[in-house]
Amino acid sequence: MEKFKLTAQITISIYTEVEAETLEEAKTIAEERDLMAIVGTGGETKHDTWMADELDGMPENIEEA
Repeated sequence: MEKFKLTAQITISIYTEVEAETLEEAKTIAEERDLMAIVGTGGETKHDTWMADELDGMPENIEEA
């Protein structure tokens, strides 16, 4: 039996909490933040990052790597 390494694209929901004077300012701050998976933090929310709470997307465009 052969093994295949496959790649795929997935769209998931993420969130970040921002303190700002206006929504526009909050969006600007959020655009500068890094992504962080919950598994990378042991389940604790990290400040100043985008967090992936649940993987709610489905793999698409599956191809051999």
